[in-house]
Amino acid sequence: MSALEERSIGQLADLILNVRWQDLLEVWGVIRKKMDTDGPDAVKSGFQSARQRFLEDPLENHLEVRWGMSLCMHCNDDNIEKNGISYVQPNGDGLEFNQCLNCRIGILYNLVSANAKLDTYTIGLGKPEQFNGMSFFWNAIVPDSLGKFQPSYEVISIGQWVGTVSFDASYTPRFLAFGKMTASTERDAEEPWTSDLSDEMKTAVDSFIEVARPQIEVALALR
Repeated sequence: MSALEERSIGQLADLILNVRWQDLLEVWGVIRKKMDTDGPDAVKSGFQSARQRFLEDPLENHLEVRWGMSLCMHCNDDNIEKNGISYVQPNGDGLEFNQCLNCRIGILYNLVSANAKLDTYTIGLGKPEQFNGMSFFWNAIVPDSLGKFQPSYEVISIGQWVGTVSFDASYTPRFLAFGKMTASTERDAEEPWTSDLSDEMKTAVDSFIEVARPQIEVALALR
């Protein structure tokens, strides 16, 4: 039995949320196997407890900040890149995606008059630009109103946030383009989403499904 297989589902969920393993998809593969033996409810419970621990400890000082993420809670480095802002208001307020280039975690903040409140916490899966030149970040912690889109993933292309992909139980993707995230559109609106993906995005999504299927299967059980 490997070191990962000896850990409980809750301990494995801690590894993922805190980005404490080099190949997180390897951790997801072990969780997928445990889901067959322990059941989906055990996986869901393990992640719920891990999220609560994470919110009350590493993420606590990052729930509300000024302008956006400054120091990463994992590596304590300021190697932060702002990949874009959407839902822009005339005064510049909106939804901002910040990424730690060391740990490949991302945080979406709602920015209002320079005060940013956590919207969504994301975790990069696979290697950077592994999927047709794109990177997929799993939305690990989202507002309750966005739960209906789970599992969902923020997509980064050449350092730019290009939008969000969501899967249903049949692995059929739909896409919310960055340009469709406007101030006049509610954050949880269904209208901007489309199942009509560009050839480039479809190739990336197909590659992601092929590589990350165990992660998607577990993420579907977490809804």
